[in-house]
Amino acid sequence: METVTAQEKSDKSSQQSAKKTQFNVNKTSCSDRVNSLLRYLLVKTVDLLLFLVLFLFVLAPLTVKLFPGMGKHFIYLNGLSLPSYFQDLSNPASFGLNSTKNFYLSTDKNVVIGAWHTLPKQLEGDGYKHEEYESLLSRTKHPILLYCHGNAFTRSTSHRVALYKLLASLGFHVISFDYRGYGDSSGTPTFEDGLVTDAVTLYLWLREKAGPDVPIYVWGHSLGSGVGTKAVRYLNEKKEYPAGLILEAPFNSIYDVARSNPLLKVVSRLWWYEGALQTTMELNNIYFKTDENICHVDTPVLILHAEDDEIVPVELAYKLYESSKRRPPTFPSVTLHVFPYERRLLHKYIYTAEELPSLIRTFMDDSRKN
Repeated sequence: METVTAQEKSDKSSQQSAKKTQFNVNKTSCSDRVNSLLRYLLVKTVDLLLFLVLFLFVLAPLTVKLFPGMGKHFIYLNGLSLPSYFQDLSNPASFGLNSTKNFYLSTDKNVVIGAWHTLPKQLEGDGYKHEEYESLLSRTKHPILLYCHGNAFTRSTSHRVALYKLLASLGFHVISFDYRGYGDSSGTPTFEDGLVTDAVTLYLWLREKAGPDVPIYVWGHSLGSGVGTKAVRYLNEKKEYPAGLILEAPFNSIYDVARSNPLLKVVSRLWWYEGALQTTMELNNIYFKTDENICHVDTPVLILHAEDDEIVPVELAYKLYESSKRRPPTFPSVTLHVFPYERRLLHKYIYTAEELPSLIRTFMDDSRKN
């Protein structure tokens, strides 16, 4: 039988005591690290809150006061785009668009806009060269759709490209472009009429190339709905009548968007916001009063809006629709289609709605009757 000496018992007790001490040291060290991390996070959170307070109550109002012209950049967001090094807008194929030609058009003094012409899908396999695209506008008799995009980024943005493909599959010549100051277009967006001039000039160029009998539709998304509506109003006043106007995620006025946008609701409650908004609109002549312009549009109109739009609340589409009822009774109809909340189409995914092709075809059929 093995016996345990007093020395061995002492050694074993010392080892157990050392392990216990080491455990307590590790436990204390871990607790210290956690406390240190929590203190760090607390300090950073306080710093962030102090910065937000400083920005909202001091820096932002001071910037608006000293540089009132800067407001237009927050509306247009034309500076929000990838550098040209990362995207070649002259090469539509690099964005997944085959049978698409890049071209440029002068729309104003010192303004040249970049544009794409995507052929109807039915013509894709016919081997047409880019030099023939212009003549195809009149030769094939396919309808033409002029697309006016929203603010920020360029004609190459993925959800826009996906819509071009859908429209081309429905038989449209799709003409997309960047307003002045966007993408590879020269100039800078200032007054709203500059953007409208770009759209009107491109439309009239299309009419010249296509001839009087080819139907041309105008599609405007978000900010583009304001551009498109005012452009069509101007064209109607000049006795030029597009076949139809399609407004995706539209608003009744830029003023209401700036006050009701969920992302701006907190800021819009601050004392300086209302004055800054009014100054920006007046100084830069940016109003986009679509609710007024639509009353002068003698063209069939289709309004598309998602109930869960997080950028332009659907209530503004309802307001616009109500305003359209003030149009003369002889004007063509205005149709409103709202996609239910549970569809999760948000602000820019209406192109994924399975019923969209049917809605567009029905609208085209109805517009021919007017």
